[in-house]
Amino acid sequence: MALGSCKNVELTFKNGTNQQISIPKDGHRVKNKGSIEGWNQLVLGASKSNLQAGDSWSNTLKLNIKCVTDAEFEIKWSDNNGDHFSNFTSVNISDQKATFTLK
Repeated sequence: MALGSCKNVELTFKNGTNQQISIPKDGHRVKNKGSIEGWNQLVLGASKSNLQAGDSWSNTLKLNIKCVTDAEFEIKWSDNNGDHFSNFTSVNISDQKATFTLK
């Protein structure tokens, strides 16, 4: 089965910069490594504005991929210098948790 569903995954976003950042509700992507289905759109349940340097924010949602040890994510975020995309590979979501440090 190529398609999957990983329910109630807690995604934690850490601000690894020295300034405030914002994380939009959409514009992110997720996929299972080596999957034939490719990238899926990832929409968070909410957005977060003005996340202070060193602070974290969590969002729990259902992912449209399998709960694996090597998921891939592309996270969109912004700061005073504009929009950025951070890529994360081999993310273990088998325990239904993932942490992303944005820098």
